[in-house]
Amino acid sequence: MKLSTGNQVNGKIMEIRKGAVTAIVYVAIAGDAMLEASVTIASLETLGLYEGKSVILMVNPGDIIIGCE
Repeated sequence: MKLSTGNQVNGKIMEIRKGAVTAIVYVAIAGDAMLEASVTIASLETLGLYEGKSVILMVNPGDIIIGCE
């Protein structure tokens, strides 16, 4: 697989929480860190995502938002 982004992180799906239209996919990455990805139910099925599957997360820097108090 060739991609135009260098912002890639390998991980393993630990949990999937399905909603009516989208699902939140919790992915364990290096160390004890966990990242969340929101995908449509259609994408969940098309990609064949399931708990325990190894995946590659691709981060688009334009979509990262940081908040703090």
